[in-house]
Amino acid sequence: MPLKFGDEIRVVSKIKAEDFTTTHHEILSKIRYNGYNLVIPDGAWRSLFLGAGEEKAVFCICDSNQHVFALEALDERTYLGGRFVGGEYFFDMLVSGLRNVMAENKAMSGLIFTGKVRIREFVHGFEWARFQFNPGQTGRHDWPLTAYLRAGLAAKFNGYRSQYQDVHERNVLFEIRAMRERGLPAIVRGWSRKIKLVRVGLQPIDVR
Repeated sequence: MPLKFGDEIRVVSKIKAEDFTTTHHEILSKIRYNGYNLVIPDGAWRSLFLGAGEEKAVFCICDSNQHVFALEALDERTYLGGRFVGGEYFFDMLVSGLRNVMAENKAMSGLIFTGKVRIREFVHGFEWARFQFNPGQTGRHDWPLTAYLRAGLAAKFNGYRSQYQDVHERNVLFEIRAMRERGLPAIVRGWSRKIKLVRVGLQPIDVR
């Protein structure tokens, strides 16, 4: 799948547990935060800010092998234990460069990283609030696509609501998947500008 990191588009794939090495741990232990993103001590790696709330910020990390994963930088003072129930957590670790670091984004008022990070599977997609035909911008195709996907996946979304607390439009994602995987068929345009047929499923990323 193509993803855009700043001005660079990379064709990436999800990392697997066995792909992590001691080098991954060494590099991750030395990351720092600067202006809504992470500074990584390896020029072949990339970081992409995905979003934040009152208890954590989430980043997509791409390593030198074009494998991607998500990094959750926690504020343990306010962390309520939101879980990524449909995918895989790989490991937790402490990062000294993220200890007692205040996030700068106004939308993250009061968020202070305490140094603990969680490394988990990356989810490629969009929030339940709005699916996007084009990842780079909103457009006229978005709302019909969103309505179609919501109608087809409403039972699954409501199932999450009945099973977990605090399920809402921002913490359940429409996940873009390969055609061989489960989900509703949909047409999207990726960062490579090519229009392709994909499957779209649901993935709750921060529920309790």
